[in-house]
Amino acid sequence: MDDELLLEQARQGDSAAFTSLVERHQDDLYTMALRLLGTPADAADVVQETFLRAYMNLPKLRGVSVRGWLFRVAVNACRDVQRRSVRKPASPLEDRDGKVLELPSQDAGPEAAAEARERAAAIRAALLALPVDYRVAVVLRDVNDLSYEEIAEVLHLPLGTVKSRLSRARLQLAGHLRRSTVLFAAEGQG
Repeated sequence: MDDELLLEQARQGDSAAFTSLVERHQDDLYTMALRLLGTPADAADVVQETFLRAYMNLPKLRGVSVRGWLFRVAVNACRDVQRRSVRKPASPLEDRDGKVLELPSQDAGPEAAAEARERAAAIRAALLALPVDYRVAVVLRDVNDLSYEEIAEVLHLPLGTVKSRLSRARLQLAGHLRRSTVLFAAEGQG
């Protein structure tokens, strides 16, 4: 069943249809929010806020892409969190005590697992070092796999602006990653 049909059923009071929309989109929204904000708690709050706003605005949602609208609301909720927060975001794959939440491969030894965690931390740091507008574009495209047109709709931007932001963001991201001693060992070592 497509999103628009579920939306219409939800508008008519079918709570199961709204639940289906939530289940269909919550993981993508959470992933995006986590990459933008850096903390699981903030990401979960953004997803909850997004679906609360969607539920409250069901009667008004007509002629829109449900997925695009949800991402637009989530991006705006992320910006609200960023404006309210002056603290540095924690690493998205660590809890408040610094414990890494991802599990290393069972095939890898302790050294390989440690290197994988260091690489993941370097990539997270590079992503979080991007300006917010660039980070949003990269996460929507490369993490959530939205098309350029969907990103333009979500961010209320012309298609050309989306393309230029992505290009600039990827150049900056590549620069941050090239400078990483974790990802690229210094020449002459090893």
